[in-house]
Amino acid sequence: MKNSILSVLVENNYGVVARIAGLFTRRGFNMNSFAGEETHDSNISRITISITENEDSIDQIQKQVEKLVDIKKVERLDVKKDIIRELALIKVRSQETLLPRIKDLTDAFNVKVIDMDTQVVVFEICNTKEKLDAFIDTVREYEIIESVRTGVIALQRGNKHI
Repeated sequence: MKNSILSVLVENNYGVVARIAGLFTRRGFNMNSFAGEETHDSNISRITISITENEDSIDQIQKQVEKLVDIKKVERLDVKKDIIRELALIKVRSQETLLPRIKDLTDAFNVKVIDMDTQVVVFEICNTKEKLDAFIDTVREYEIIESVRTGVIALQRGNKHI
């Protein structure tokens, strides 16, 4: 099984997300994450889909997505070379043992403190999945109250684009 990222440009028309999700459901493929939003052009959205499947299945998924209505282009990104990020917000119980470590945590993981009071500290981190997982494992000892992640977003490096 291989982790892959599909970057999909779509026309902003009603039902395009449902058609993509329906394709995955009908074919029995699983998405690790699905993130999409309007691009700089209000008529076009970019959807980033993270999947873990064997090579043949990934090729099949890409070809089937390309055939859907309102799909402009589908690119398979290189998970080792391209820019792949997730955003997470993690709310941790404010404890005496946490407070002196905040500066070290922000430096080590390149996180921001976006809210802090006597009860909680809310961290924001934007990085690779592995770095997010490592940060979450590190702050788990301070009691994570809640967390949320965006899922993968990605762009090709350099002058390449879809």
